Amino acid sequence: MKFPYLKEAVKSLFSKPSTENFPKEVKEAPEGYRGKIAFYPEKCVNCGMCIRVCAPGAITRTIEKVEEGDKITFQFYMGQCTFCQLCQDFCARKAIELTKDYLMIAEDEEELMVRGTFIKKHHLNHLYHLQSQLLLL
Repeated sequence: MKFPYLKEAVKSLFSKPSTENFPKEVKEAPEGYRGKIAFYPEKCVNCGMCIRVCAPGAITRTIEKVEEGDKITFQFYMGQCTFCQLCQDFCARKAIELTKDYLMIAEDEEELMVRGTFIKKHHLNHLYHLQSQLLLL
């Protein structure tokens, strides 16, 4: 009976491991690495281009009507993201950035969510408010 991998197994038994234990030390990701998404809601204008270009559908948006305008929440699910960077590339306002953060170990699915919320004011409500103030004068 032949054991084709026996020689390789014995050799590996006495050689140094090819991997490192984690976390030996946190290393800096290389330039151009596409890691966890950072979302800057103060820059977002709610164009929705990121949602349109996201092939795996990792980006969702909810809009809630509030007195001040629309309360808009963007949610990025890192468990579904392919880190292709299209959302960052298509964001004209640079509200999305793929960071060098590669430590995305999670025990709960909620830990893989990146969210950001902002209020987009209704321009018409603002104009009506100004008009009513002018009528009072």
